[in-house]
Amino acid sequence: MAEYIEIAKSWNDLNNWQLQEIAHLYLNTSVENFSEAYFQMIILIYQKSNSNSDLYNWDKLRRNVPISELGKYTAFIKDTADFYSFPEISGLIKPADAIGDISVRQFSTIDTYFYFWNKERTTLNLKRLVASLYRIKDEYDDLDIIAVDEITRKIPLKQMEVIALAYLFTRNEISKTFPVIFPKQKKEPEEKKPQPIFTKKDDQFVPFDKIIIGMSMDELQPLGKKQDVNKVRVYEFLSVLSESILYHRAKAKANERK
Repeated sequence: MAEYIEIAKSWNDLNNWQLQEIAHLYLNTSVENFSEAYFQMIILIYQKSNSNSDLYNWDKLRRNVPISELGKYTAFIKDTADFYSFPEISGLIKPADAIGDISVRQFSTIDTYFYFWNKERTTLNLKRLVASLYRIKDEYDDLDIIAVDEITRKIPLKQMEVIALAYLFTRNEISKTFPVIFPKQKKEPEEKKPQPIFTKKDDQFVPFDKIIIGMSMDELQPLGKKQDVNKVRVYEFLSVLSESILYHRAKAKANERK
């Protein structure tokens, strides 16, 4: 079947319509109901769009091939979380893939809005998260968020959800890359039915503002003073922070032995 039907084989192969529809389902479905939503995602991957021709092709396909067989080729939706690309928005500077060009100052703001959106996924929190991810100037400034929001609030809600999903996956990858800073939560019992990679949790939130200040006041000052630290790219900051945490832990243990 696979050699005759061309379908997306990864998140990055999905077209814009598929991304928006799947992101909407992914972010708005509870763990308990995810199996039903996953069934709909499989359909979206094969349907490709809501045009009459694609609807006809999907109807023809489903009459001849069971959904259990079709699902064998779409497992990436439930098994992977590697979509890190942000869409272009006219008039704004989008983040690089996996927010590779974001300063730690901007990351601090993004992560604050992400925490509130992930805790309570309201439209207002979603709009705030999206506005925090884009810039209107090369250098990020918290004061520009209002101007950015004037633009981002006009894009479709489902496009905002694609942006949120890209950050959700990026944030998970950051957590795995820097486990010293983002320790793993206790694992919940696994279930056999399909589940989303992410579920909402009420984890204790530590604003990155405090971490940035802590780094600038560190006795070693590896990244300089606060105004210098704010401009450091987020991955460089997290790498240095990880080393700093390990250094101070080792130093504390050494002092305990004395």
